[in-house]
Amino acid sequence: MPPRAAISNFIMTVVILFFMLMLGMLLKARYRLPSESKGETEDAVPKAIPVAIPVEETVYETRAYKEGDWWVLPHPELVVSRASEPDTLRIRSGPKEDVFTLYFVDAAETTWMRPRRLRDQAEFFRKTPDDQVIEAGTKALGWVTDLLSKRPFTVYTKWGRVPETERYYAFIKVEVEPGKFEDLGEMLVRRGYASPAGQQTRPMPESLPPVERYITSLGKAMAQAKAERTGLWHVVTP
Repeated sequence: MPPRAAISNFIMTVVILFFMLMLGMLLKARYRLPSESKGETEDAVPKAIPVAIPVEETVYETRAYKEGDWWVLPHPELVVSRASEPDTLRIRSGPKEDVFTLYFVDAAETTWMRPRRLRDQAEFFRKTPDDQVIEAGTKALGWVTDLLSKRPFTVYTKWGRVPETERYYAFIKVEVEPGKFEDLGEMLVRRGYASPAGQQTRPMPESLPPVERYITSLGKAMAQAKAERTGLWHVVTP
């Protein structure tokens, strides 16, 4: 093929390809694919701006305050626990939970887990059968749980540990009537559910009488329980 004819064919081929490219671009702009249109629509719609939602902060009341040698838990709540006993209770104060055992009293057992202690309690209540000690302890725990679930109470503790446990000794005073508080340990003794044979301490919290008067009160409470034959004393022969 002569050189002039070859050059002419090449130029014609380039021109045809150019027009075909232009035609393809025009057709694409006129008939767009749905996926391409959707993408453009989504881009055209302004996206929502994330807004931070404020989270309500939990505000706890004062967990405890100092009163002489004692820490006072003013707004505690009873935590129902399978490990609780009439004189050993799980208490929530602020964000924390602690287990407290009452000073000065020893309440009836609720299980057979500590046979020696169960035997001592049966002996104290004049050889009451072991199963009746456990029955009384179960009733006592139900009574204490109901009382502290319905009535306000205050805990007094020095954070003194019960040996070989994670428990702390404490007093618990219950508001039995508006403005009238009673000591939970004395209440247990008066109902025949406990003996005045627990861990002692001194000095006492300001809201409780001195040690000698407190021990006398426990003795009177036990005498009343005996006379009325309440709790474990109801099976005792006069």
